[in-house]
Amino acid sequence: MIYESSTVVCPFYKASGRKGHFIRCDGIGQASSTTMTYRGERQRTRQLTVFCQDCYTRCEIYRMIVESQGLDG
Repeated sequence: MIYESSTVVCPFYKASGRKGHFIRCDGIGQASSTTMTYRGERQRTRQLTVFCQDCYTRCEIYRMIVESQGLDG
């Protein structure tokens, strides 16, 4: 969604979709991605709003990627 992705601050965010209730981020390996699929739109929107658009350093996916790549979080 364009309006959502324009407000995302997480450097590992790639895409999200209402259809399928997913958020896609970078993966832990090169040329890979991680997709989180939620039971409903409400859960996906909460994750997107709380973490992708604000407190991304607290996100479990962000921390996993930082750790796997040996980056400073």
